[in-house]
Amino acid sequence: MDAPRRDTAAHLLRIAACLLMLAAGAVARRGRVLGVDLASASPTADSGLRLLPSTFEIRRLTLETNIGIVTVLLLAAVVPLVTKSRRWRTVQLWLDVAVLGFWSGSFLSTARLLGWAGSGLPGGVFEWTIALLLLSTALLYPVFGRKSHYCLWVCPFGAVQELASRIPVRKWRLSPALVRRLTAFRRTLWAALMLALWCGAWSRWTEWELFGALSFLAVPPLVVAFALAFVALSVFVPRAYCRFVCPTGTLLKFAEANQPETNNP
Repeated sequence: MDAPRRDTAAHLLRIAACLLMLAAGAVARRGRVLGVDLASASPTADSGLRLLPSTFEIRRLTLETNIGIVTVLLLAAVVPLVTKSRRWRTVQLWLDVAVLGFWSGSFLSTARLLGWAGSGLPGGVFEWTIALLLLSTALLYPVFGRKSHYCLWVCPFGAVQELASRIPVRKWRLSPALVRRLTAFRRTLWAALMLALWCGAWSRWTEWELFGALSFLAVPPLVVAFALAFVALSVFVPRAYCRFVCPTGTLLKFAEANQPETNNP
């Protein structure tokens, strides 16, 4: 098998591993320790799978809103393939924040991925299309060499951090050793959180990922406070949450090759 085919096979195996982990997490979360008595938790039951509706499933929205979401996702999926315009990137970031973040809450999170792994994609043409676009940019684009495309071009919380990092102040210089330690911390944190999820020790951590802070009226004030703190930190350390904390981003990297991480498009 030649190198390109081996790379493609490796990507697909990582996607399969990612999906299997999500399915296992969905099963574990609906049971108790080690996944007991799944029959008592139906797909629509309030089994701790959601903090707000947009965290678990794509909400049913107005026709105009759904058209807006699909348009922004298509722009994020297609335009970066044909241009590297910084001006366009700025426009896309603001669209992500406004439409995918504040307006509709259309983003990937561990809770949402667990919900889809356990119950399937949402019904409805628009809801299914939105879910497919989100998953394609997150899982399939890396197969064709577009590393972290979702994180860099779609994620509204990542967009907020990048816009904050453009404030013209002196950035903090992190030593390579510190970056390695912080990266190791992110991976260790993710492993501990996934272990807690699978064992039923603390499955509700998925409700505390910071993406939901963009729907600030529907989440606890502490989530909003943490989100604001990381946005402020990103003024000095670009995309601090994405690079050194984000559990969903760490999970999505299973669909990518073992290459040095980057935070630039």
